[in-house]
Amino acid sequence: MSEKTKKIYIFIKERVKKMDRDRFLDFLCKDAIKIYLDKNQYFSSINNHENTAYCLISGVCALLRFTQNGEEIIYHYFKEKDVIGGVPLFLSHKGASGIHSLYSFCSLYTKTRCELYKIPFSVIEQKIKEEPEIGYWISEGISRHFMEVISHIHSSKEDHTSGRLCRTLIELSDKKNGRYELQKYFTYTELARYLGVHSVTVSKIMLMLKKMGAIEKEGHQTIIRDMDLLHHLAEHPEDLVMA
Repeated sequence: MSEKTKKIYIFIKERVKKMDRDRFLDFLCKDAIKIYLDKNQYFSSINNHENTAYCLISGVCALLRFTQNGEEIIYHYFKEKDVIGGVPLFLSHKGASGIHSLYSFCSLYTKTRCELYKIPFSVIEQKIKEEPEIGYWISEGISRHFMEVISHIHSSKEDHTSGRLCRTLIELSDKKNGRYELQKYFTYTELARYLGVHSVTVSKIMLMLKKMGAIEKEGHQTIIRDMDLLHHLAEHPEDLVMA
Protein backbone atom coordinates (compact mmCIF):
# COMPACT_ATOMS: atom_id res chain seq x y z
CA MET A 1 0.00 0.00 0.00
CA SER A 2 1.47 3.38 -1.01
CA GLU A 3 1.91 6.16 1.56
CA LYS A 4 -0.83 8.22 -0.11
CA THR A 5 -3.25 5.27 -0.16
CA LYS A 6 -2.46 4.54 3.47
CA LYS A 7 -3.25 8.12 4.51
CA ILE A 8 -6.58 8.04 2.67
CA TYR A 9 -7.47 4.70 4.28
CA ILE A 10 -6.59 5.96 7.77
CA PHE A 11 -8.60 9.16 7.20
CA ILE A 12 -11.69 7.18 6.19
CA LYS A 13 -11.34 4.76 9.09
CA GLU A 14 -10.88 7.54 11.67
CA ARG A 15 -13.76 9.56 10.24
CA VAL A 16 -16.10 6.57 10.54
CA LYS A 17 -15.03 6.09 14.17
CA LYS A 18 -16.00 9.67 15.00
CA MET A 19 -19.47 9.36 13.54
CA ASP A 20 -22.43 8.05 15.49
CA ARG A 21 -22.64 4.70 13.72
CA ASP A 22 -25.28 3.20 15.99
CA ARG A 23 -27.56 6.21 15.58
CA PHE A 24 -27.29 6.04 11.79
CA LEU A 25 -27.92 2.29 11.81
CA ASP A 26 -31.01 2.61 13.98
CA PHE A 27 -32.38 5.35 11.73
CA LEU A 28 -31.54 3.49 8.51
CA CYS A 29 -32.92 0.12 9.63
CA LYS A 30 -36.07 1.43 11.32
CA ASP A 31 -38.27 0.63 8.31
CA ALA A 32 -36.21 -2.31 7.02
CA ILE A 33 -37.00 -6.03 7.01
CA LYS A 34 -34.97 -8.26 9.31
CA ILE A 35 -33.91 -11.57 7.76
CA TYR A 36 -31.82 -14.54 8.86
CA LEU A 37 -29.64 -16.53 6.48
CA ASP A 38 -27.90 -19.82 7.21
CA LYS A 39 -24.24 -20.18 6.36
CA ASN A 40 -23.09 -20.99 2.81
CA GLN A 41 -25.88 -19.05 1.09
CA TYR A 42 -25.66 -16.61 -1.79
CA PHE A 43 -27.60 -13.38 -1.35
CA SER A 44 -26.37 -11.14 -4.16
CA SER A 45 -29.16 -8.59 -4.48
CA ILE A 46 -27.16 -6.73 -7.13
CA ASN A 47 -26.94 -9.81 -9.32
CA ASN A 48 -30.70 -10.28 -8.97
CA HIS A 49 -31.41 -6.62 -9.82
CA GLU A 50 -33.44 -6.20 -6.62
CA ASN A 51 -32.25 -2.63 -5.94
CA THR A 52 -31.72 -3.63 -2.34
CA ALA A 53 -28.93 -3.13 0.18
CA TYR A 54 -28.29 -5.03 3.39
CA CYS A 55 -27.02 -4.10 6.82
CA LEU A 56 -25.11 -6.90 8.55
CA ILE A 57 -26.09 -7.10 12.22
CA SER A 58 -24.31 -10.30 13.19
CA GLY A 59 -22.31 -13.01 11.48
CA VAL A 60 -19.69 -13.05 8.73
CA CYS A 61 -20.26 -12.72 5.00
CA ALA A 62 -17.88 -12.22 2.11
CA LEU A 63 -17.49 -11.11 -1.47
CA LEU A 64 -16.04 -14.14 -3.23
CA ARG A 65 -16.09 -16.45 -6.19
CA PHE A 66 -15.51 -20.13 -6.79
CA THR A 67 -13.27 -21.19 -9.67
CA GLN A 68 -14.14 -24.01 -12.07
CA ASN A 69 -11.90 -26.23 -9.95
CA GLY A 70 -13.91 -25.39 -6.83
CA GLU A 71 -11.24 -23.11 -5.36
CA GLU A 72 -12.62 -20.34 -3.17
CA ILE A 73 -11.21 -16.86 -3.83
CA ILE A 74 -12.18 -14.31 -1.18
CA TYR A 75 -11.98 -10.62 -2.09
CA HIS A 76 -13.42 -9.08 1.04
CA TYR A 77 -15.02 -9.84 4.39
CA PHE A 78 -17.86 -7.66 5.62
CA LYS A 79 -18.02 -6.88 9.31
CA GLU A 80 -20.93 -6.38 11.68
CA LYS A 81 -22.73 -3.04 11.10
CA ASP A 82 -21.48 -2.82 7.51
CA VAL A 83 -23.89 -1.73 4.77
CA ILE A 84 -23.57 -4.17 1.86
CA GLY A 85 -24.62 -3.86 -1.76
CA GLY A 86 -25.23 -0.12 -1.80
CA VAL A 87 -22.82 0.77 -4.62
CA PRO A 88 -25.43 1.06 -7.44
CA LEU A 89 -27.35 3.61 -5.37
CA PHE A 90 -24.58 6.15 -5.99
CA LEU A 91 -23.96 5.34 -9.67
CA SER A 92 -25.58 6.37 -12.93
CA HIS A 93 -27.57 3.76 -14.83
CA LYS A 94 -24.52 3.00 -17.00
CA GLY A 95 -22.27 2.64 -13.97
CA ALA A 96 -24.76 0.40 -12.20
CA SER A 97 -24.84 -1.87 -15.27
CA GLY A 98 -21.10 -2.35 -14.86
CA ILE A 99 -21.61 -3.42 -11.26
CA HIS A 100 -24.19 -6.00 -12.41
CA SER A 101 -21.56 -7.39 -14.78
CA LEU A 102 -19.03 -7.57 -11.92
CA TYR A 103 -21.40 -9.59 -9.76
CA SER A 104 -21.90 -12.11 -12.56
CA PHE A 105 -18.58 -13.71 -11.58
CA CYS A 106 -18.40 -12.95 -7.83
CA SER A 107 -21.09 -13.10 -5.19
CA LEU A 108 -22.12 -12.08 -1.70
CA TYR A 109 -21.98 -15.21 0.42
CA THR A 110 -22.68 -16.02 4.07
CA LYS A 111 -19.75 -17.66 5.85
CA THR A 112 -21.74 -18.12 9.08
CA ARG A 113 -25.39 -17.76 10.03
CA CYS A 114 -26.15 -14.08 9.55
CA GLU A 115 -28.70 -11.60 10.81
CA LEU A 116 -29.29 -8.76 8.35
CA TYR A 117 -31.65 -5.93 7.57
CA LYS A 118 -32.87 -5.82 3.97
CA ILE A 119 -33.29 -2.20 2.85
CA PRO A 120 -34.77 -1.18 -0.54
CA PHE A 121 -32.93 1.63 -2.32
CA SER A 122 -36.14 3.68 -2.25
CA VAL A 123 -36.08 3.60 1.56
CA ILE A 124 -32.40 4.60 1.67
CA GLU A 125 -33.02 7.49 -0.71
CA GLN A 126 -35.82 8.75 1.53
CA LYS A 127 -33.61 8.41 4.63
CA ILE A 128 -30.86 10.43 2.93
CA LYS A 129 -33.39 13.20 2.16
CA GLU A 130 -34.40 13.27 5.84
CA GLU A 131 -30.81 13.12 7.13
CA PRO A 132 -28.21 13.83 4.40
CA GLU A 133 -25.28 12.72 6.55
CA ILE A 134 -26.56 9.15 6.17
CA GLY A 135 -25.49 9.25 2.52
CA TYR A 136 -22.03 10.46 3.51
CA TRP A 137 -21.74 7.66 6.07
CA ILE A 138 -22.77 4.96 3.55
CA SER A 139 -20.38 6.30 0.90
CA GLU A 140 -17.55 6.31 3.46
CA GLY A 141 -18.23 2.65 4.16
CA ILE A 142 -18.15 1.85 0.45
CA SER A 143 -14.86 3.76 0.12
CA ARG A 144 -13.40 1.85 3.05
CA HIS A 145 -14.38 -1.50 1.53
CA PHE A 146 -12.87 -0.45 -1.80
CA MET A 147 -9.57 0.54 -0.18
CA GLU A 148 -9.44 -2.76 1.73
CA VAL A 149 -10.05 -4.80 -1.44
CA ILE A 150 -7.36 -2.88 -3.35
CA SER A 151 -4.94 -3.32 -0.45
CA HIS A 152 -5.66 -7.05 -0.29
CA ILE A 153 -5.14 -7.58 -4.03
CA HIS A 154 -1.98 -5.44 -4.10
CA SER A 155 -0.41 -7.07 -1.05
CA SER A 156 -1.10 -10.58 -2.40
CA LYS A 157 1.28 -9.79 -5.26
CA GLU A 158 3.84 -7.59 -3.54
CA ASP A 159 4.07 -8.11 0.22
CA HIS A 160 5.58 -10.67 2.56
CA THR A 161 3.06 -13.17 3.97
CA SER A 162 3.86 -12.11 7.54
CA GLY A 163 3.01 -8.48 6.81
CA ARG A 164 -0.16 -9.47 4.96
CA LEU A 165 -1.33 -11.57 7.90
CA CYS A 166 -0.69 -8.74 10.37
CA ARG A 167 -2.62 -6.34 8.16
CA THR A 168 -5.48 -8.83 7.87
CA LEU A 169 -5.69 -9.23 11.65
CA ILE A 170 -5.93 -5.44 11.99
CA GLU A 171 -8.65 -5.13 9.34
CA LEU A 172 -10.76 -8.01 10.67
CA SER A 173 -10.57 -7.01 14.33
CA ASP A 174 -13.38 -5.25 16.20
CA LYS A 175 -13.10 -3.32 19.43
CA LYS A 176 -15.30 -4.95 22.07
CA ASN A 177 -15.13 -4.64 25.83
CA GLY A 178 -12.09 -2.38 25.59
CA ARG A 179 -10.00 -4.71 23.44
CA TYR A 180 -9.56 -5.71 19.81
CA GLU A 181 -10.65 -9.22 18.90
CA LEU A 182 -11.50 -11.35 15.88
CA GLN A 183 -14.67 -13.37 15.58
CA LYS A 184 -14.16 -17.06 16.37
CA TYR A 185 -14.98 -17.88 12.76
CA PHE A 186 -11.55 -16.63 11.65
CA THR A 187 -9.56 -19.79 12.26
CA TYR A 188 -6.06 -20.36 10.92
CA THR A 189 -7.62 -22.31 8.04
CA GLU A 190 -9.95 -19.44 7.11
CA LEU A 191 -7.17 -16.85 7.34
CA ALA A 192 -4.98 -19.07 5.14
CA ARG A 193 -7.78 -19.36 2.58
CA TYR A 194 -8.15 -15.57 2.47
CA LEU A 195 -4.41 -15.04 2.06
CA GLY A 196 -3.98 -17.87 -0.43
CA VAL A 197 -1.33 -19.67 1.63
CA HIS A 198 -1.06 -22.95 3.53
CA SER A 199 -2.61 -23.08 7.02
CA VAL A 200 0.75 -24.31 8.41
CA THR A 201 2.30 -21.00 7.28
CA VAL A 202 -0.38 -19.03 9.14
CA SER A 203 0.08 -21.20 12.23
CA LYS A 204 3.85 -20.54 12.31
CA ILE A 205 3.42 -16.76 11.94
CA MET A 206 0.68 -16.65 14.59
CA LEU A 207 2.98 -18.53 16.98
CA MET A 208 5.69 -15.88 16.46
CA LEU A 209 3.13 -13.11 17.02
CA LYS A 210 2.09 -14.73 20.30
CA LYS A 211 5.72 -15.01 21.44
CA MET A 212 6.24 -11.31 20.69
CA GLY A 213 3.12 -10.37 22.67
CA ALA A 214 1.19 -8.96 19.69
CA ILE A 215 -1.71 -11.42 20.03
CA GLU A 216 -3.06 -14.09 22.33
CA LYS A 217 -5.56 -16.91 22.01
CA GLU A 218 -8.63 -17.42 24.19
CA GLY A 219 -9.91 -20.80 23.14
CA HIS A 220 -10.54 -20.47 19.40
CA GLN A 221 -10.61 -16.67 19.46
CA THR A 222 -7.71 -14.37 18.55
CA ILE A 223 -7.20 -11.31 20.77
CA ILE A 224 -4.90 -8.45 19.77
CA ARG A 225 -2.81 -7.46 22.79
CA ASP A 226 -0.58 -4.84 21.17
CA MET A 227 -2.14 -3.04 18.20
CA ASP A 228 0.83 -0.67 17.80
CA LEU A 229 3.22 -3.60 17.51
CA LEU A 230 0.95 -5.30 14.99
CA HIS A 231 0.86 -2.12 12.87
CA HIS A 232 4.67 -1.98 13.01
CA LEU A 233 5.03 -5.62 11.94
CA ALA A 234 2.55 -5.11 9.11
CA GLU A 235 4.89 -2.47 7.67
CA HIS A 236 8.15 -4.16 8.75
CA PRO A 237 7.57 -7.93 8.50
CA GLU A 238 11.32 -8.52 8.51
CA ASP A 239 11.27 -7.75 12.25
CA LEU A 240 8.89 -10.68 12.73
CA VAL A 241 10.90 -13.02 10.53
CA MET A 242 14.02 -12.31 12.62
CA ALA A 243 12.24 -12.67 15.96
